[in-house]
Amino acid sequence: MHRTPVRLKPLEWIGSSRKDLKSLPDDVKDVFGYALYLAQTGGKHD
Repeated sequence: MHRTPVRLKPLEWIGSSRKDLKSLPDDVKDVFGYALYLAQTGGKHD
């Protein structure tokens, strides 16, 4: 089976947002990471 690669839109980190995200607990980072991935692929998290 051949799948077309998913094209991710680039993320733009503003101010300290990336550092702030990295300082959160792992389970929170997982949720945010998935939400960002969905946004990069044109989706939307609940």
